[in-house]
Amino acid sequence: MSFRKKHVKNKIHKIRPKKPVFKKLWFWTTVLFLASVFIGFYFFLFFNGFQVKNIKVSGNSKIGTQELQAIAQNFLKIKLVKLWNFELATKSIFLINTNKINNEILGKFPALQEALLSKNFPQTLSLDVVERKPLGIFCSQNDQCFLIDQNGVAFENIIIYALNANYTIVRQAGNDKKITAGEEVVEKNIANIIYKIQKNLKENLNIDLKEAIIAAPIRLNTETRENWKIYFDLDKNADINFQLTKLKLLFDGEISPQTRKNLRYINLIPKDRAIICDNATCAGQ
Repeated sequence: MSFRKKHVKNKIHKIRPKKPVFKKLWFWTTVLFLASVFIGFYFFLFFNGFQVKNIKVSGNSKIGTQELQAIAQNFLKIKLVKLWNFELATKSIFLINTNKINNEILGKFPALQEALLSKNFPQTLSLDVVERKPLGIFCSQNDQCFLIDQNGVAFENIIIYALNANYTIVRQAGNDKKITAGEEVVEKNIANIIYKIQKNLKENLNIDLKEAIIAAPIRLNTETRENWKIYFDLDKNADINFQLTKLKLLFDGEISPQTRKNLRYINLIPKDRAIICDNATCAGQ
């Protein structure tokens, strides 16, 4: 081939039009990928079928359903962009922070022991709550009184004189601090012991507990509605079940119905015995 022909051929090759970008495979692969991402984000954030429409509440009796729903509603609208008067927001169920809502509800309602918000796809949130059950009424030395649960948590301010007398009054010697709803006012282990005593006396001996005074870190003085007292040992090495068993054996044997009417106190603190004081044995005391 002559030099001239080769030179012309090379020029023709150089000026041949390039293949358009939109006809290339990588272009359409990129377009399809970006389109998929866009559609995915749209469904994830804005598709109406995934926007929260319902909030179901269960487990509540004292706290209103609408009150609980209102707290959750405040967290449904999630702002993605806000620029001057323009706002882009979503209620996508995928973005709902259930833990944040749970904590907010528990903070607003100390009477709730638990709050569990779960997602029921595609458009429903379910809130299951557990309300605190009162162990009794805790009163400080300045007569500020709150209902407390068996974990020792104060959850409702109360006027003691307006209450039904069936509640056990719980006091702690030397406690004159201001009480706030939601705080632990009685140590959990001691509150559990009071609950166990209360339940055991009622179920096994048909005795109602009127008052429980935490006289010292290791001593609990209780009074029954029959107006006699029982003293318990709260030491960590003491066995409350053993003390309750000892009490039951006394009523099965030593303490007759007549003695029970004249009781002043039963002291269960000594490890090897129980001290019974009635009007006859403790005359003059």
